[in-house]
Order: sequence, then structure tokens, then C-alpha cells
Amino acid sequence: MMGRTREHLNEGRSGMGGTNVTRSHATTEQSAQQAQLIDELRQELEDTNRGLIALHTELENARSAEARLAAIVASSDDALVALDADGAIQTWNPGAERLFGHTAQDMTGQPVNVLMPAAARAAFSTAVEQVRSGRHAKPHHGRWCRADGSEVDVAVTVSAMRNADGTLTGLAVAARDITHQLAVQAELTAARAEREVMVERERIAHDLHDMVIQRVFGAGLALQSVATRTGNPEAAKRIASVIGELDATIQELRGAIFNLNQPVRRTASLRAQVLEEATSARDRLGFAPTVEFHGRVDAALPAETAAHLLAVLREALSNAARHAHASAVTVAVHADDVLLLEVTDDGRGIDPSVTRSSGLTNMRRRAEKLRGGFEVTSAPSGGTRLRWHVPLTADGDSSS
Repeated sequence: MMGRTREHLNEGRSGMGGTNVTRSHATTEQSAQQAQLIDELRQELEDTNRGLIALHTELENARSAEARLAAIVASSDDALVALDADGAIQTWNPGAERLFGHTAQDMTGQPVNVLMPAAARAAFSTAVEQVRSGRHAKPHHGRWCRADGSEVDVAVTVSAMRNADGTLTGLAVAARDITHQLAVQAELTAARAEREVMVERERIAHDLHDMVIQRVFGAGLALQSVATRTGNPEAAKRIASVIGELDATIQELRGAIFNLNQPVRRTASLRAQVLEEATSARDRLGFAPTVEFHGRVDAALPAETAAHLLAVLREALSNAARHAHASAVTVAVHADDVLLLEVTDDGRGIDPSVTRSSGLTNMRRRAEKLRGGFEVTSAPSGGTRLRWHVPLTADGDSSS
């Protein structure tokens, strides 16, 4: 009995030990799983942290790039303007305010074409259409308006602003003041023309000296020889007179040669000459005419064309002083593909006898000589409007 009791006790102890082993093994596996889960969570957190750091770095770089771009836009001397898809101004940088004289508060929401006279709108509209159709718009030149009513020559660039899917969201417009550039170009053009004139004048002077003067001098010597052999005193006297004329001619030719070798006297710009003509007419009119310029009036304008325009202007102002009895006269000069002179007064209107005058006939002939046109009509507000226009394109250049 005691033996069996010990066996039962041993068996009981043995069973309890197995249960403890099983429980210990389960606890170890659970701890391992928990440790693995913790490691996975820790790795995920580290990956997330690295992603957040990278995103933060990217955002900081974007902010820095945006700040640099904003600084460039703010400090640029060029006018940099953003338009919405309909052409209304959204942003207006300090360069635009300096160039055009309008503040950002005044211009935001305004259509950009308020800055353009009629002559500049066609070129800008063409550039906008090119950009809208996905093409590249080349920079173009135009004259835009300032706040004080004056105009400034600008080089204009139009480009598209699109979102991520390529949809057009607006337009970026850059306008650069090229007044100084055009002045330099005009000076270079004038310098080249002066050099060409000097070369031609030197050639003419050389030919006069080597050919004409020598021939005249030789003719004088031949006549002197004839005079010594003639027995007719009257003929000798006549020959001596001719020799004297030849000597005077030689002196004049030498004077002409000297003048040809002198530098060309630089003429004033067409703008200055038009203003001078208007000032000269003040005493005859009793008031100063208003003068307006549109387009590149002094850019590569043929000298003969300018001379004809000034002659027409003088005649038009003279007619206004003699016949119009006006209290105001406006002179406008437009230069694009066509050179247009408009003289408008508020006087008593067209007199039929005046429209057939020789002065108006001469104006018409000057225009026709340059393949242009001439009209005298009644102004919409009363008075008279004279329009004299000639082409400035290569096909219409008639510097005959």
C-alpha cells in the first residue's frame, strides 16, 4: 500500500512538472512575438520620422526657392506682371510701379490693356494668342502708357502659367524699358550713315581734285596759249575774261572740296524738329500747338521722308494760322509701318477755296512722291483734320 501511494505521488509530481514546462514555453513565444511587434513598430516609426524629415526638408527648400523668386521679382527693374486667364492683373511688382507710375493697389484687377494705346494692342494680342495655343511668343516692342500720360518704349515678353495637368491658369508678362537702347541704336544708325556719307564725300572730293580741277586748269593754260598768239585784241580780251572765269571756278571747286572733307553736321532728331516747328508757329497762331508722338518716330526714318513731313507740317500750321481762326491745334506724329502726320484744329472748318490751294496740292504731291496719301476732312468735334501718311516698309520706301 505504501508503495502504491509513493508511485501515485511521483506520477502527480511528474504531471505538474510537464504543465509548468508547457506554460513556460508559451510565455517565451508570446514575449518573442511582443518583442518582434515592438521592433516592427519602432522601425515603422523610424521610417515615418525619416519621411517627415525629408518632407520638411523639401518644404523648406520650396519655401526658400519661393522666397528667392519673390526677392528676384521684387528687386527686378523690369515690370513683372501676372495676369489671370482673362487678362486681368493679379500681381504688380515694384519694377512695374517704377516703370509705369501706377501702384499695385491701383492696378490689381484692372485689364492689362489699359496700359496700351491702340497701336500697341495688336502686337500684344498676337503674343497672347500664340501663348494660349501652346506656341512660343517672341518678345515684341511697343509703346505703353505711364500714369502721367506719357509713353515709354518697352520690350514685352508674354509666357504661359499652367497647373500640373497643363491647364492655362494665367499669363506672365515682362516689360523692359528700352528707351536708352533705342537711343543708342539711333545713334549707331546715324553714325553708320555719317560714315557712309563721309566715304562718298571723300570719293567725290577726290574725283573733283584729280579730274575736274585738272581739266579746268588745263583748259585755262590752253586758252592762255591761244591768247598770246592771237592778233585780235578783242578776242584776246575775251579769252582773258574766260580764263578769269576758269580761275574763279577752280577756286570754287577747291572750296567745295574743302567743305566735302569737313565732318557732317549732325541734324536734330525728328521729334526735336517737329517740336521746333510747333514752337515757331506759336506767334502766328497766338497759342502753342499740342504735340503728340506715337511709335518709334526717330528709329531708322529716311532723311528725305522726314524732310517732306516737316515741310507738310510747316504748311499745315501756316494754313491753320491764316484760315482756321482756331483756338487749339493738335499735331500728332505716328510711326509704325506707316508714318502718319495729323494736324487737327477747332477752327471754322474747311473752306472750299482753300482745299484747292497750291499749298495743299504740294502736300498731296509730297505724299504721292513717297507712295502715300493725303486727306483734308472735317474733324468730328468741328474744325479741320489734315492727314498726311507715307509707308515706312521696304516695299513702300520711295526715296527717289
